[in-house]
Order: sequence, then structure tokens, then C-alpha cells
Amino acid sequence: MRAKDKQKILKTVDKLVEYNETLKKFNGSSKYLFDKILRECNKLADEIDISDCSSEQCEALGEYKKLINSPEHDADLIKKELDVFFQQIQEENETYRVLFLPYKYSMWDSFASIFEAAKEDENCEVYVMPIPYYDKDQEGNLTEMHDESESYPDDVGIISWRGNQVDEIDPDVIFIHNPYDGNNLVTSIHPDYYTNKLVRNDRVVIYVPYYVSYTDDEGISVFMGGAEYYTDYVIVQSEWYKEKFEFEMLKHNILNDGNKFIVLGNPKYDKIRSLNKYEYPLRDDWKEKLLDASGNKKFTVLLDTTFEVLTKGRGKTLKKVEEVIGFFEKQKDFALIWRPHPLIKPTLRNMCPELIPTYVKLVDRCKNLDNCIFDDTNDMHTAMAWSDAFMGKYGSMIELYRVAKKPTIMLEVGEKTNFEINGKYDEEGLRAKVSRCQVIREKDYGLGNLIDFSMKYYRDEAEDEINQTDGKRIYDFAIKAAKIKMK
Repeated sequence: MRAKDKQKILKTVDKLVEYNETLKKFNGSSKYLFDKILRECNKLADEIDISDCSSEQCEALGEYKKLINSPEHDADLIKKELDVFFQQIQEENETYRVLFLPYKYSMWDSFASIFEAAKEDENCEVYVMPIPYYDKDQEGNLTEMHDESESYPDDVGIISWRGNQVDEIDPDVIFIHNPYDGNNLVTSIHPDYYTNKLVRNDRVVIYVPYYVSYTDDEGISVFMGGAEYYTDYVIVQSEWYKEKFEFEMLKHNILNDGNKFIVLGNPKYDKIRSLNKYEYPLRDDWKEKLLDASGNKKFTVLLDTTFEVLTKGRGKTLKKVEEVIGFFEKQKDFALIWRPHPLIKPTLRNMCPELIPTYVKLVDRCKNLDNCIFDDTNDMHTAMAWSDAFMGKYGSMIELYRVAKKPTIMLEVGEKTNFEINGKYDEEGLRAKVSRCQVIREKDYGLGNLIDFSMKYYRDEAEDEINQTDGKRIYDFAIKAAKIKMK
């Protein structure tokens, strides 16, 4: 039985018990009031949805209706029958309906482990309905529509947004991972799915960020897309984020009881913790660049560029990319995977069009090298699984990569890169930092030394045991929240 239907029936029975006491009081003393309340009892009993009730439950309800309309009207007997019906419903198994509304498949990993937890729960009906999104022009008008429904594997079992309405599905919990609604300068989800249209009194809407961020530096700020104001809850990766978001709410004079932002990590961490390159077989064109003539994998570095760093650093960021590509161009025994943020091209077009020629030139240079890959695929995990170390600055990938317990290097933008190797670094100290999921910094050691260290580093996978995923914790919280809201 749906949990919300069960709660509705139990509330109705409570009301009928209350009315029964009133009927007992007025029986024989006030026919007008007695008949009025009796009509209300019959009305409430008729409104109980018996479609999911067992034959025994239907029988008990039918007996109640017979007793209240009996000329003898035995209030004590009626109370006993109500107690029987209440107990039968109380013992009924509760089911919940959970709906995921992803929009970009590349962001599905922010839902994946929650989805797995929901699937494993025999009391959960789980639905995944990818929603369309639009590009925006420079005036903010919606242009080309994108629907990535075909990207999802069969085992996800998606349903189409074209043939289904959210209210028809009637979910108890809705998960979203796009916070911007129509507030993003580059894209917009379909307006039918803006957060204020999803929120209702009889369901819980939870925003799980599609990103995680590195927050260990001073001066890092957060921004709110808009959905955070409407959703029932926002799942945050750390107490740091909780404090920042609550402060933003206060800045906008929005009351917050302190329970909206829930620190439960993020499913993206789950994916990275269990990452295995053998689950991501290489395409032939990647094999040619990552494997040597003997079929052995080259030492491979993953380079990330976020659009935030690019728009802030502008030409300095592209200069850094040029220096890194130039280094790997000379190191044929090494390999480089360059993966920019998937929205970097439209962001440049709208915010920094003067950088596009330089950017395109670097992309072409990368693609033409026999040991460099330009990764613009929908899935970042192949690059993360097959790389041995990471270079980048802020953003989601540097935060995720450190959790993989592989060397994660924070680049310096705006300073000339030192690729020299002098061996003057504490290898054991660096190893300890990486094993503790700490980022190591170019400015402290020089990039040449950190590349040298990364080539020597190995991860002890035996000590990494996962007891419970962030996704399971988030799912359990969502069901608990739904139960509370129903009562």
C-alpha cells in the first residue's frame, strides 16, 4: 500500500473514532446533531480508497458501515470494529514512489548510488525521467532543445517525459540535480520542470548538487542557483557548504530553520571510490595514445580546465594549458588526457568570445599529438580511471579525484611552470598526503617534481573499504523525510 494512502486512511479512522464518541454522546438526546455527524461518518467511510485494501480490510470497513447505520447503534461495538480496521491498516506494508529528474547524462553520477539504493528497497517504486533542456542565446532566449534520454543504459529503465506528467506519477520524493531553473546564462531546463512547479505539500523535493567542489582554500565562495529556495532539502557535501548556504539564505532575508541543508556527502564520491579501469574499456583511438608498442599503459595525467578558472584567468589559463601540452609533446613515454568542462565552449561564446580562436587552436594541437587525448565525451570516469595523476584548479574534478587516492595536483595559473626535476621533495610526506585524500600543490614543489613523484606512487587498494555509500544515506534520509511530511 502506498505510504501516503495508508496515512490518509489512518487519519480518517482517527476522525471516525472521534466522531463515534460524539455520536455516543448525542444518541437519544439530539437527533439533529446525531444524524448530522452520522452523515459525515458515512461520507468519510465512502471516501476511503479500498483499491489497495485486502479482502479482510474491506470486510472490516463494510462491517463498520453496517454498524453505524444500525438502529441499535452500539458505540462500543463500533469502536471495536474501528480498532480492528485501524490495526489491519497499521500493519500494512508501506511503499514509496521516488522520481529522479536528471537532465544531462554526464551528471547522472550525482544520482546513481541513490538510485541503486532505491532499487534495492523492495518497498520503493523508482522512476527515472530525463527531462529536456535548452541552449540560450546572448539575450537569454531559449534556442535548441536537447533530450539525452537515449544516453541512459537499459538497466536504468527510464520513462519518457513526453508521455508522462509528474503529477500523474504522483511521487512521494523527487530528486533534482539542476539548481538553476531559468537562471543559468547558458542553458535552461524545460520550464515545466522549474522547481517551484514541482514543490507540493504532499511530496518531498530534494536537490542533490551535480557538482562537488574543493573548498580548502580561503576566498572560495558559493552561489545559489535558485532551486535551493524552493526545495524541501538540499544535500551538501560538508559542514562548510552548509554554513555557506545558510549564510546566503540570511543575506536574501529568507527564513531558514537550520534543517534545509543536510550534510550527507554526494553520490559522485561513491562512484570515484569504487572506480576501476577495467569497467571502462578503452576505445581503439584511446588505446593508440595511452598504450605503448608493447601494449603497456603509459604514465597518464588528466588535465582539467573549468570554465570558472578559464573566464577568471582568461589568457593566463590558456597559457598554462599550452605549457602543459608542450611538456607532454616532448615526453613521448607519457600521455595526457585533457578534459575541459562540458559547457566550456558555449560559456566562452557568451562570456569570452575573444578567447575562442586560442582555445580552438589548443584543442586542435592536442588532438593531433600521438600521446594526447582531447576528452569531450559524456562520461568523465574513463579518463579518471585510466589516468595516474590529475592536474587542475578548483572545480568538481579536483575534489573527486583526491577521493580516488591518486596524486591530485593543484595548478598555479599566471606563473611560469617549472618542469625541472631536482628530487628535493619528501616522497613519504607526499605519499601520506595522497593517501589522506589531500591535494598537493604545484607552488610548493614545482610541477616537474610532482610529476616525478606521481610516477613512483602506487595506491594501496586493500585498505580502502566502503561500509555505506553516501547514496544509501541520502535515500534513507529521503524516505524518513517523506514519512514525516505525510504525518
